[in-house]
Amino acid sequence: MSSAPLQCLATLSGVTTIAVAFVALARAPLRGTLGARAVYWLWLAVPASALALALPRVARPNGQMGVLTPDVLGWVWARFDALLAAIHASGRMGVLAGVLWGAGACAALALMVLRQRSFARSLGTLVALPDGTWRSRAVAEPMLIGALRPRVLVPLDFEQRYDAEEREFVLAHERAHMRRGDTLVNAVGAAWLCVFWFNPLMFWAMRLLRFDQDLACDAAVLAAAGKGRRGRYAEALLKAQLAGEAALPVLACHWRSVHPLRRRIAELRRPAVGRMRHGIGILCVAALVASVSLTARAVQPTPDVAARAAPHAAANTRPSATVHASGKVCPLTLRRALAQRAARRRP
Repeated sequence: MSSAPLQCLATLSGVTTIAVAFVALARAPLRGTLGARAVYWLWLAVPASALALALPRVARPNGQMGVLTPDVLGWVWARFDALLAAIHASGRMGVLAGVLWGAGACAALALMVLRQRSFARSLGTLVALPDGTWRSRAVAEPMLIGALRPRVLVPLDFEQRYDAEEREFVLAHERAHMRRGDTLVNAVGAAWLCVFWFNPLMFWAMRLLRFDQDLACDAAVLAAAGKGRRGRYAEALLKAQLAGEAALPVLACHWRSVHPLRRRIAELRRPAVGRMRHGIGILCVAALVASVSLTARAVQPTPDVAARAAPHAAANTRPSATVHASGKVCPLTLRRALAQRAARRRP
């Protein structure tokens, strides 16, 4: 088994980890300025940085990095390249690493499928109503289910549990999830976790993403309802929180908060974001997503420069560690040699 797919997987994991770290650090400060609805789209930086790896790169002489690339990211990427070269495997080790990754991915997929099937069976019989909602005697809280055909599911005694205003808030929140396609996003996120099961940061990022989904929907509902109804909205949240503590399924979006309730209610105290401010926030987030994606592409050494450095890298490396049985030099070692040469040439 060739080690090239494993190298690509490791590179993709490293790039998206940098994007996740950026989003995790920037989301809270930006939420107070741009609003929760705009900041939610900042998570697009993660898949965008992965797609940026496939974009064509322009060769830069002497391995110099682009103007937009911070020195710290270049340093991190050079160390990451060195780590990949150190753990580079071929032959039997490549087969072992591939089997290990495949076993972990299959196990993660099987676990998520079992959890989702168990959750679907626990819902019992679903009954459709003329208002577009679905009812079930087995559920204790409102939620949105289904990735491809999302449906709002509420308890059978929905009218008895919540008054008219609370029911309005609940349905508006779940329909906000539906308009944004959050259950489909959760399904894609579940598949992403199966691929990167070895990266614990991705599981943490998925939890933050789902929290931001709820905050964005809260902000959308309150923007339509008005500032004077925030207290009633918080009361509805508290009532749903006390309804039950069911396990969170893979794809559903719960009305009940799965995070500390005080954090979610604290976000309700932020000033409302108007249309103009929201539009500016969307533009700022789009610019940040593009910047992160371009940075992920810029920190990589270009193929042309690596090819020109091949003879030098081959001459300065040990055959046992850098040369395959076919006589070809490991590309990761070439990139590492390129980074070292560039560092030595800097004044």
